[in-house]
Amino acid sequence: MSPPRREHSPVKWIVATCVFAGVVIIGGSVGLRLMAPAVVVSEAVEGPVVQAFYSTGTIRPQRDFPIKSNVAGTIESVAVDKGNSVKDKQPLAVVSDPELTFAVRKAEAEVAEKQKRADANTSPVLAEFDARIAASKAQLDIAQREQERLKKLLERNAAGQRDLDEAMDRAKTLWAEMESFKAQRIAKQLELERELRVAEATLETARWNVAQQTLKSPADGVVLDRPLSVGTRVAINDRLMTVADVRPDKLVMRAAVDEEDITRVHLGQTVRMTLYSYEGRGFEGKVQQIYPQADEARRTFEVDVQLLEPDARLAPGMTGELAFIMAQKDKAVVVPTQAVQKGVVYTVANGRLKKLDAEIGLRGIERAEIVRGVKPGDKIVISTIGDLPDGRRVRTSYTDPVTAAGLNKPKKTNDSFKGFN
Repeated sequence: MSPPRREHSPVKWIVATCVFAGVVIIGGSVGLRLMAPAVVVSEAVEGPVVQAFYSTGTIRPQRDFPIKSNVAGTIESVAVDKGNSVKDKQPLAVVSDPELTFAVRKAEAEVAEKQKRADANTSPVLAEFDARIAASKAQLDIAQREQERLKKLLERNAAGQRDLDEAMDRAKTLWAEMESFKAQRIAKQLELERELRVAEATLETARWNVAQQTLKSPADGVVLDRPLSVGTRVAINDRLMTVADVRPDKLVMRAAVDEEDITRVHLGQTVRMTLYSYEGRGFEGKVQQIYPQADEARRTFEVDVQLLEPDARLAPGMTGELAFIMAQKDKAVVVPTQAVQKGVVYTVANGRLKKLDAEIGLRGIERAEIVRGVKPGDKIVISTIGDLPDGRRVRTSYTDPVTAAGLNKPKKTNDSFKGFN
């Protein structure tokens, strides 16, 4: 005889059903979470914020002086070399042109001749006039004596009035001729003196041209490049070398500012700089000069920035980046700049995306200020939201604020902006 069949308890069915339902619910919840979009969050912190625009620049002398040939000729001598220190007015090189020496000798000969022609003691031209004047004076004396003699004869009725009149006319003619010679002598002397002054000016110019063969330093400084070698044939304005004052306090950072930013530059503006030669070290400066003409090819403007505390090892040619400060705060609630998306900041509350009623203040390349709506420690979304709607369930991963802000630094390349610390 078989044993009686055991009947199933209703309680067991209820328990089994609840367990199954719980598994389904939990599995569904986990599945939904795993299927939810992932976002990256960081947190708001309290710290400084800077609003600035950026450019690249090169350390340059305030002014460099290209040493160019004043004459066409051959380089006869070079007194300096690349890297040598020079003083103001120090001779640097000589460019020789034999025609200039010939011009000096010719002008000297002409001056010597003109001096003798203009000197009353040695001038043959003035001597000729003096002889004519003396001869006229002698003839006039004879005519005047003849006139006196005829007057006396006329008084004794021994001569006629006609004879006396002819003698008087001859005396007047000789006197006029003598005065004419005197006037001609004065005019000739003025002409000879003028010719002498012209000859002296020509000699002075010729000597100045010879002096221009010697090229001199226009200021204290250093020879920046290697001069052309002796024997090189050069034309007028050919560059032989470049001289500049490269003392650290005389150097500037010459920035290339994009045309869309140039209207935001002003004299005395604070500028923070990093140089590739000084890794991990920053410099501060002030805008010293804004050049008005744009580079037509690059569409940039040159701006000189004076370094406030230049390093003794600064050298022309060093390059780096500049941040032109427009506004800054030493203490503010800040978030990584990428947290501000189309003017809006998001957080994640109870696993769901939530748009915050936050007011944005200053915005820099790494951090943005939140004036209200966010407090230090609040979690904020830093990854791109895209078209996710407010309230959408999301998954989160965390990135610390320093790392998150550092993500905004441009990538380092050999020919582009390298970012700021």
